[in-house]
Amino acid sequence: MRDLDEMKLARVVDAAGGIDGRVKMQKIVYLLKAMGFDLPFDDFAIRQQGPYSRAVACSADLLTGGGFLIETRKELGEQDAGGRPIVQYSYEVRETFSQFLREHFEIEAPKGQPALDEIAKELMSKDRKTLEVAATKLYLQREENLSGPELSGELMKIKGHLREAFEPADTLLGDLQKRRLLK
Repeated sequence: MRDLDEMKLARVVDAAGGIDGRVKMQKIVYLLKAMGFDLPFDDFAIRQQGPYSRAVACSADLLTGGGFLIETRKELGEQDAGGRPIVQYSYEVRETFSQFLREHFEIEAPKGQPALDEIAKELMSKDRKTLEVAATKLYLQREENLSGPELSGELMKIKGHLREAFEPADTLLGDLQKRRLLK
């Protein structure tokens, strides 16, 4: 990554009005990149929860450690398969930093697309499971070149536990394609 590329992640968080959850952050960044927004995170790979970028995770840690992002930890009152409490980390840009970001780290929308603030808020309004399935499906189509029954089978294999999110994810991707937002 280039110097100060982490600030583009801070700008995405600012544009979304804050992001609830690390998984959601990863999926929003992946989808924004797929739409053609100039974001420096090129190391996405499929992991347990869909497309994951170590660079996004490291940037979030750097921005939090530097005081640019405020990270809030919240136990959700549930436990994972290992009996550990499930925790959600939420991120927001420090209020005093928001104006600086908007002035110095604006991320131009690709030609003919809504501004970053509009599309980031739209994605943020979707639930985590929908974003996780949509980003995973898009990744499998684009990076693994899967389609038809192969795509459906692989998506079911890795995201079958989120079956209830398949239809909303398809609706989201269909809407983005219909609006010509996906490149």
